[in-house]
Amino acid sequence: MDIRTTPTFDARAAEALVRAAAAELGTPATVTPVASWPPFRLAEDEQPAAALLDAATRAGLTVRAKTAGPSNIGNLLAAEGIPATAGFGVRYEGLHGTDERACLADLPTVLAVYRETVSGLLADGPATRSEGARGCL
Repeated sequence: MDIRTTPTFDARAAEALVRAAAAELGTPATVTPVASWPPFRLAEDEQPAAALLDAATRAGLTVRAKTAGPSNIGNLLAAEGIPATAGFGVRYEGLHGTDERACLADLPTVLAVYRETVSGLLADGPATRSEGARGCL
């Protein structure tokens, strides 16, 4: 079972939820925590988040920063002290559902944002974020 943690719902709360759900089944069950990664979130002025937000804003996109949960490589990297971002992608509907859909027409713009972000970081690009960016990061 995979449960995503948040700043207000940590590994301990997730384990308690699973144990309570298992107890409600009325059938003996064993709950064994295997791994736990805390949620992470870079400040909007930390790299690489700042560069990505700047590039998205310049491309005319409206994105906002948010907390990423487990099953994202950023969690693994953050645990090792490496600042990383979960990034953002194309518009979508029905996330994780049987009817999940993605707007593939967004790919060229998203690719351009990532290219600009990486180029800026490699060239010591912008260190702070432009104001006004909103969406998923």
